[in-house]
Amino acid sequence: MRSAIVEEPARHRPRGSFPRSVETRRRLIETAIATFGELGFEGTSTRLLAERAEVNLPAIQYHFGGKEGLYRAAVDHIAQYIEEQMAPVGMRVRKTLAHKRISRRQLSSLLRELLDGFVLLVFGSGERGRRDRVESHQLFIARAEVEQSEALESLYATMRRCVSEPCSALVGRLIGRSTKDEQTRLRTIAIIGQATVFCCKPARHTLGWDAFSSAHVRAVQKIVNDHTRAIFDGRAKPRAKR
Repeated sequence: MRSAIVEEPARHRPRGSFPRSVETRRRLIETAIATFGELGFEGTSTRLLAERAEVNLPAIQYHFGGKEGLYRAAVDHIAQYIEEQMAPVGMRVRKTLAHKRISRRQLSSLLRELLDGFVLLVFGSGERGRRDRVESHQLFIARAEVEQSEALESLYATMRRCVSEPCSALVGRLIGRSTKDEQTRLRTIAIIGQATVFCCKPARHTLGWDAFSSAHVRAVQKIVNDHTRAIFDGRAKPRAKR
């Protein structure tokens, strides 16, 4: 019941209580990402979430309307993180492509910048706190995909808007084809896949990487950068498909 909730609605909160409410939401969302990723949706109870977040059980109902609402808030939180990390370079891509006359070197450079940002998004900077956050996000997404959660659709939409679409726009311009052309889509997936392949355990086992350090992240960025430059910088612009 509403009367049982410790945190009162905003109009009744005493001065200074709002920061505590924000902190409670943050802790619940971070706990939810880690716990849902570890145990899945069905395997996670609201009581366990409250215990791990060290908040009162009614706080989940108050802030999110229940477990499902908290789950969707966790997805939205990850989507917002993707947006924050990739939006600046995505905006530069759109502004650059608005010009009709742009060199292949500029296009290739911007594509590599986009991929550098994507590598950071996928693996973090190598710093402990950011690395732990990224790994938590990856585990949550992997579990949600196994469970075929419909809540992931909004996350996929964010990834398309912030990563796939700007990448496809650059690749399409570089190969002289429409973004809807199958060759453009295939090459975009292949280019992005240069980074995501390092997420799989066999690749990490082969490299002997238990966790991604700053040096590992830079190494991935360099190899992706080198491959992308080799693919596009020395390649003559093809004729547009008629």
